[in-house]
Amino acid sequence: MERKFEAPGPGTWALDTTHNSGAMTLYSTQTWPGLRRGFHEGLEKYGILLDYLQPSFVHGFIYMQQVGIVGKPGGGPPPKFLFQLMFKIHPKLRARVKAAHSSVESRRWLQDLEEWDELKKDSIARNTRLQSVNFSEMDRAGLIEHLEACFENAEEMVYRHHKYSVGSILPIGRFLDVATRTSGLTAVEVAPLLKGSTPVSKGIGGEQLLKLAATIAAAGLTKAELEGQPAEAALARLREHATISAALDEYLTVAGYMLIGGYCISEKTLNESPNIILARIYDALDPRAESDLDQGLERKIREKIPEADRAEFDLSLADARMANRMRDERGIYNDIWGAGIARTAILEAGRRLLHEGKILSNQELALDATHEELLSLLKGEFSITESQLQERRDWRLSKAIDEVPEFLGPEPAEPPPIEWLPLKIQPMMRAFSLVMGNVFDEPKEVTEKIGGLAVSPGVYEGTAKVIISTRDFDRLEKGDILVTKNTSAGFNVVLPIIGALVTDRGGILSHAAIVSREFGIPGVVGTKNASQLIKDGDKIRVKGDTGEVEIL
Repeated sequence: MERKFEAPGPGTWALDTTHNSGAMTLYSTQTWPGLRRGFHEGLEKYGILLDYLQPSFVHGFIYMQQVGIVGKPGGGPPPKFLFQLMFKIHPKLRARVKAAHSSVESRRWLQDLEEWDELKKDSIARNTRLQSVNFSEMDRAGLIEHLEACFENAEEMVYRHHKYSVGSILPIGRFLDVATRTSGLTAVEVAPLLKGSTPVSKGIGGEQLLKLAATIAAAGLTKAELEGQPAEAALARLREHATISAALDEYLTVAGYMLIGGYCISEKTLNESPNIILARIYDALDPRAESDLDQGLERKIREKIPEADRAEFDLSLADARMANRMRDERGIYNDIWGAGIARTAILEAGRRLLHEGKILSNQELALDATHEELLSLLKGEFSITESQLQERRDWRLSKAIDEVPEFLGPEPAEPPPIEWLPLKIQPMMRAFSLVMGNVFDEPKEVTEKIGGLAVSPGVYEGTAKVIISTRDFDRLEKGDILVTKNTSAGFNVVLPIIGALVTDRGGILSHAAIVSREFGIPGVVGTKNASQLIKDGDKIRVKGDTGEVEIL
């Protein structure tokens, strides 16, 4: 069946390459209404000149539209005199100017951080409670009720994630603005000062994993005794020891149900990936040396800041380092976890339908049903056929994100110059523009030479593992170089085992750049085409100082 990519409505729609590297399942798309609501709340609170982000799914691929406070979607700004007049007479624009100025003056992001820390506790409790069901004790009606709860939870987790999206990035943008505005420094030069400020980016369940490693050592088991056998066999051997088994369960209670990739239920959970579980255990048994923030670098950068701006620099850096962890925590403790719990329940439904031999010959086909379709199948109402589910699955697995249009509708219009804006809103809009540009911007020119942004220093040679789908994470081994299109917070489970990181997409504040710095491994992002030019198994050299990647 031919599928055409057409704009879902008026205006410009941009392909979202941040949340997933391929088409999403229909179920996952159904859980996304909270993104618009969450973004709207944050944008309004901080006085950003956007009303909301509108997601739309075109054959499973996410397209986003930025919807302004006034005007038509995708429309450019009016002439300067009219643009500036609007800020004097339009009540919504005047309210945004007031909110933006107040947010900078009060450092509103610190209040968001406090609110998030409280909400995080509830998200952890809610997800832990939902994952703690026993399917063997659940009849058909009980499973349907559980699936309803999982769907409702998945929707809520998407909302909670995006409710704090704006507050999590603005202190970073504010720091970049203050540090670069009068110093002559670039964002690339000052971004390393954020290193060490987001512990969760270094792996989920770190405290429980260290406890597990200590328990293994206390039992007298070594890494050498476990290596050389299949991961399932090594984990079974660990479980022969009651104390180790209990510690492993404690770790998997925190991390086991989380997706290890994007935000779609098509991704595996850690529980389904014994190779990754074992690799994380090996990493904890033989941890790499910690790479702390270079205090000398901070002094050198501070010396380049004009003396009159240093107090503001110190404050903005402290705020950025304090709030930075919110970026990854929002995904990890909300939708990455909630979607993993939903996946587990959906696969149980698929297993039962397969066992009954009524419709499914593969339990994973349940992942390609909508929420309503799956419930109807469990109720004996065959509203969808296996061939229809298989067709959806085949499309999703075969269509790469590089094959779909980057924009639908007209090309995006240029935003008005910051200088056109009222003075009281300029600091906020500079901060927002800086951080958004440095998360998503990437080199535009594609050449046969592989290169991108140098985001974490060092030189590393090793075996490239080209991971296009996170379903292939099991192929990763300790010390490999991960070459992929882009990363998300779900990758945090596997990143501790790699030796270097190369991505097609992303800027200096992208997730890939952050984790490269946190782990102290060479990182190059925004290469555009590394995953196409590098073959799986190639020996490559990653130069994190210059942004070069060489095939040896």
